[in-house]
Amino acid sequence: MPPLPLTVLLHAALPGVSRTSRAVISTLACRNGDAPPAGEVAAWVGLGDRYQLARALRRDGLPPLEQLAGWARVVYWLLEAESSGASLAQLARREHRDPAVAYHVVRRVTGQRWSEVRQEGLAVALLRLRDLQRMRIVGARLQAEEHVNTLAVAVGDDVTTASAPPPVRAPPVREFVPPPAPVARRVTARVLGRRHPTGVLGSRLSLSGHPFDVAIAPRDIVLVGCPHSATVECLQLEPLGVAGSVRTGAVPTRIAVNQAGTLAYVTNQFAEEIGIIDVVRRRQSGAVPIEGHPLGAALSPDDQTLFVTTNLDRLHRIRLAAGEVTGCVPIPMGCTSLLVHPSGDRLYVPTFRAGMILELDARTLTTTRRFLLGGVVHELACSSDGLTLYATNEDGWLDAIHLATGQRTTVRFESMANGLAVSPDDAVLYVSLLGAGHVVVVDRDTLAIANTIRTGGHPRHITFNDTGRIAVIANERGWVDVVY
Repeated sequence: MPPLPLTVLLHAALPGVSRTSRAVISTLACRNGDAPPAGEVAAWVGLGDRYQLARALRRDGLPPLEQLAGWARVVYWLLEAESSGASLAQLARREHRDPAVAYHVVRRVTGQRWSEVRQEGLAVALLRLRDLQRMRIVGARLQAEEHVNTLAVAVGDDVTTASAPPPVRAPPVREFVPPPAPVARRVTARVLGRRHPTGVLGSRLSLSGHPFDVAIAPRDIVLVGCPHSATVECLQLEPLGVAGSVRTGAVPTRIAVNQAGTLAYVTNQFAEEIGIIDVVRRRQSGAVPIEGHPLGAALSPDDQTLFVTTNLDRLHRIRLAAGEVTGCVPIPMGCTSLLVHPSGDRLYVPTFRAGMILELDARTLTTTRRFLLGGVVHELACSSDGLTLYATNEDGWLDAIHLATGQRTTVRFESMANGLAVSPDDAVLYVSLLGAGHVVVVDRDTLAIANTIRTGGHPRHITFNDTGRIAVIANERGWVDVVY
């Protein structure tokens, strides 16, 4: 999630830009103006290379990436200085930077000394950034007019349409594609033939783009969200390999697959949309725009409603048949996780650093209960009978909450607990320990650690296939692991 105040300020200062440029601005805000190489930024926002990125910024009147990142950096420093009273030298040292370099960045970007920029204040800096964009747009128009005039002089007054530079066409708008009619719900997890993996680390497949989320559709089609390459990779399990790649909006984060396995919904954070993926054709077939950066997503059991959290601390309810938002409520510090109860009548929303879980009525979106857990609540899962709610905590533990009584049991780990999944037979929990580089297998009845799967890297989200024989783990260090 990008730091919200900086993102809002930069978007407000640079209105009317394209979706691609908004995604670039969000990328810079995500890193407080410390830009990665241009090729990486291009991949984040779904462009082919740094040249396409440069052209996209130029079309919107924005400065080159390095200069735009410098402005984002200066705005961030001003925001921090005005809120904390810290000097630029103190801010630079806090970030383990040479203060002289920070002062040089301010002078290079703004043409002023830090003392002058600080005296004028944040509002003036934002106005100057907006004026810079307008000046570049006017300059581009004058250059275009000069080009046409030059052509007129060369060929006389009879300048044909073919002689003029071709108009810049807006990208086509992808229409919303409604989902198919609801299908029968899958049977509960305690079905004959379902089980869980033995815990043996088997196949591994390298993927670029920092694999983050993973979901499995029927027929063992694996969807892996890769935020840094603006793609959802489609994998086959046996043998493990890439079966297709879906280009999405910028920073695809969480994936929700319908019961039939024909459609998937992905939160494209910096594109500010919910992408609709046609799983069969391996393409994004439509999108539902949403205010703010969508983070977590969960489908209702009948596949007709999608619930989405955003970085504006809002929970949205989307009616998929029409592609419209039918409800929105504020939540404190929404994150990339939320859960629909197996009954379909309740939602559970973790509040990240607020340290609690909200229980909401799915129909009215009113809060019915709060579970105060402390720490940094992250991923949620529920037993198939709906009696027990599980939550990982980035401060290093797992909570098991008996929903009928609210009784809480805690299991502590040696590292940050992140991803979480319950096996289809309800026998074990898989918990990814991000800092330790492994996944622990927890017995669901006793909450004792039964096994440790040493993946290395940064294991994130986990899913099981329908039979429970296989688990798939996304790893941000650049691969996907399959556990048998």
